[in-house]
Amino acid sequence: RVASSVSFAIHHITPIVIAYTQRYPDVNVHVETANRYHDLIDNNIDVAIRTREYEVDSNITIRRIAETRRILCASPGYLDAHGSPSTVEELVSHPLLIYTYSNNPNTLSFQRGDENKVVTCKGVLESNEGQVLRAAALKGMGILVQPKYIVHDDLVAGRLTSVLDDWDLPRLHINVAFQSRRHMSAKVRTFVDFVVE
Repeated sequence: RVASSVSFAIHHITPIVIAYTQRYPDVNVHVETANRYHDLIDNNIDVAIRTREYEVDSNITIRRIAETRRILCASPGYLDAHGSPSTVEELVSHPLLIYTYSNNPNTLSFQRGDENKVVTCKGVLESNEGQVLRAAALKGMGILVQPKYIVHDDLVAGRLTSVLDDWDLPRLHINVAFQSRRHMSAKVRTFVDFVVE
């Protein structure tokens, strides 16, 4: 049983599961998607993919698998109609598409070299599901704030364009979490190793 956010499952868990089950055809995989953190033990979850820095339960072990940027992007149509912000301060005059489960979703903390700027913003659309916000951005509703893995394909295809790309928002660490208080089964060990690989 694998738990993940909806967006991460769509973009990354599905391809991993396909490859994993080809290598280990006798293992059945159940993917549980939710944009909140399941309690692994209470929900009988073997492995969870998470973006938090640490686990509050000392019985949970994490292995870091990646780091991702959070970026701002918008559709070319939106940028043609409204212009692209050239400074962080100009964001307050643009409609933003905000993911509500991020830390301090209405406060964007930017860094560029030694320079730091904080912008307080209100979203024209706020959601706890990144795919809802992505769909709104593709339709030209505003500027999206999301991890790059959600919008990577759209950026490559030109459906979305990054803005203020020289500024960094706090990066997200992507971890694989699993129970450490019990003996790790072969299926869990092989899946964790496969994800890290």
